[in-house]
Amino acid sequence: MMLFFLITIFSFLLQLFLPWWSMAIAAFVISFLLGKKPWQVFLAAFFACGIVWLLMALYTHFMKGDLMTNRIAGLLFLHGSLVLYIGVFLIAAIVGGFAALTGFYLKEIFKPKKLITGTW
Repeated sequence: MMLFFLITIFSFLLQLFLPWWSMAIAAFVISFLLGKKPWQVFLAAFFACGIVWLLMALYTHFMKGDLMTNRIAGLLFLHGSLVLYIGVFLIAAIVGGFAALTGFYLKEIFKPKKLITGTW
């Protein structure tokens, strides 16, 4: 749960000042430092990044009107802005989840290995 909140907070803060892919950096670094299990890391980053992007898209929709979201949905030949929001969630969630898995597995590569001793 802590991993989810940290990724959510840092990915939101980074996206205020940096490009869209900065959420992947936050998920990567936090998972590298705090990740314990691969499925835990993936799910935490998946939902954290997806929710951040979904909330930012909904904020833009309600503050600036639905004109932009309807036009983007029309350009992509979607049947409404609901499909657009589902797509936004899935794109951010997949990017965040795989960035977190990459950070976790990079930590696993550098973890010291246990030597197996035995006699033949």
